[in-house]
Amino acid sequence: MNMDVSPTIASNRWAELDLLRGLSIIGMLLSLTPGAWEREYTWLTHAKWEGGHLIDMVAPAFLFCIGAAIPLSFRSRFEKGATKGQLAAHVLWRALALVVIGVFINAYPVFDWSHLRLPGVLQRIGVAFAMVGWIVLLIARPNEDGKPIFPPAPLAAATVFILFSYWALLYFVPVPGFGAPRFDPVGSWPPFIDRAVFTVPHLFIYWPVDGKVVFDPDGLVNIYPTCANILFGVLAGILYQRRSLKHPWLVAFITGAFMMILAIGFNGICPIIKNIWTSTFVLFSSGFALVLLAILGIGLDHPKAARCLFPLRVFGANALLAYLIRFLFDPLLDINWIPTAQFGKVSLRWGSQIVSKGVIDLSLASFLFSLIYLAVLFFILWFFYRNGWLLKL
Repeated sequence: MNMDVSPTIASNRWAELDLLRGLSIIGMLLSLTPGAWEREYTWLTHAKWEGGHLIDMVAPAFLFCIGAAIPLSFRSRFEKGATKGQLAAHVLWRALALVVIGVFINAYPVFDWSHLRLPGVLQRIGVAFAMVGWIVLLIARPNEDGKPIFPPAPLAAATVFILFSYWALLYFVPVPGFGAPRFDPVGSWPPFIDRAVFTVPHLFIYWPVDGKVVFDPDGLVNIYPTCANILFGVLAGILYQRRSLKHPWLVAFITGAFMMILAIGFNGICPIIKNIWTSTFVLFSSGFALVLLAILGIGLDHPKAARCLFPLRVFGANALLAYLIRFLFDPLLDINWIPTAQFGKVSLRWGSQIVSKGVIDLSLASFLFSLIYLAVLFFILWFFYRNGWLLKL
């Protein structure tokens, strides 16, 4: 991990991608920092199983951004003299760093190793990033000028193969003791393998089924379809580099909308389920990310809208820092240190609900708590952005 301290770096980035990344991390933070968990708006809570809410589109959009940045990053490094071997090692280093950080976040601040959750968001991103990064390196080749090109056809074929093969696994291959097809939280392949590999004490505990921990939304098998989300981003990044489309945002919008409609059309044989990252969920969420990217691109073409979108750029340029700050300082939100006459010492979260009771709706109060948190974090990130300091792996 390093700090890039080039003051001009913000001007050399893909602006629309920073906005989408920023919107993704803002959505994630809104969901993770409510004033009261039980008072969150429905659109900020994850769907229990089939279907989805708006917040379920956040993680896939972030993965799309990771993929879109890969060809740009690789091209830059190739042009600076890096070899495929060096880039492969760099990809491995980044993946391992993400896995280690993810495990640390799961352990922090209790460090109960006997019940440590082993899967996690960063762990899944790290492994999927490595797999896709190596695929991109495998197909990369120089053109007549010696500059690297990334043929989109084999990447598109790999994406289709992942989507079809993962669906076929869930639909046709019997799960021992459960059969096929299985798309449920107990008897489908992802939870079955996670329980066998990680064991129940090391899985996500907050979404039990009938009082039992049976699956992890970021489990081992879910890494495989996650690669397709990243590959969709890679394909978008390649097309962005070529700049050959006459109306790129219109094409992106139409393509994304078609992908979403296609996913809904196949919902009968492959339900849209985020927790086991079904192929239709990948298709729908990637299409949604593409539509959002198009809307943000159109917005940047209008000066007034572009100024309103500036906070997204600040969050997007330092998404990793924003994510880490949230997890490192989150315990401070739940420590009872604010004195009150009626309840004794209470936490910031509880205090916000006490102050708001009888004044405004408690769900609105919970949402405002999240917005205040984001405002404080924005000024921290803006200081880094202003100085061109980007925390990246």
